[in-house]
Amino acid sequence: MNKRRYLTCAIGALAILTSGCVFKPRVIPGMDELEALCLKDAGAIVNGIEKVDGYYQATTKEYGGWDEIVYGQYDFIEYEHVKNKPGTPVDGKPPGFYRDYKANKTDPNCNPYYANKIKEYNVEPYISFDKKFCVATKKISKFKSKYQLSSTGEELIDNPQEGYEIHRSVTRIENIKTKKILGESTSYLLFPYGIYKTPESYITSQCSQVNKFKFQSSKNKNIRSWVFDR
Repeated sequence: MNKRRYLTCAIGALAILTSGCVFKPRVIPGMDELEALCLKDAGAIVNGIEKVDGYYQATTKEYGGWDEIVYGQYDFIEYEHVKNKPGTPVDGKPPGFYRDYKANKTDPNCNPYYANKIKEYNVEPYISFDKKFCVATKKISKFKSKYQLSSTGEELIDNPQEGYEIHRSVTRIENIKTKKILGESTSYLLFPYGIYKTPESYITSQCSQVNKFKFQSSKNKNIRSWVFDR
């Protein structure tokens, strides 16, 4: 399009029609498939609501949810330490199960790793928390948690012709002893991987962004918020 025609198109709707300029919205590869999958089975299914002080993080190894403890969402989070990994809160400790918990600063189990993390945030609630409390870590022989949180993910679609992948993720909360599922949340993630040189080809989308669900929306509320009464 030369400069004269570009100016003609910019004049207004009449000029656009008369000059033959047609603007079509750019389509993000895989978006139709993403929306169809979200409407098929995405969203939160809640089978029960329980009052809890903490939970067992079954999928994530080597870490607890220390920021959730700082924010007062939970008093403790338990997890498994499988192998030493530099830059983790239990690096150098014996393998096994651990509990991160809110404690007074005099607690001998206050974890220096978390203390340094908290000091990185010069905002509330980190400042107030750091004055009186710490996130402590100790090895445990049995769970205090009644419930565990686990997540799985898989690549569902790989379309190299149009240049995108769609992944499915499922997060589940279940009773550790009875195995009863209290809640489950399913979502899909679209990963255009940039064989096209348009800005849209680098955007990652998911069900919460397109606001398409079959079950209860997880746009502003994760499955922990649905199931755990805090």
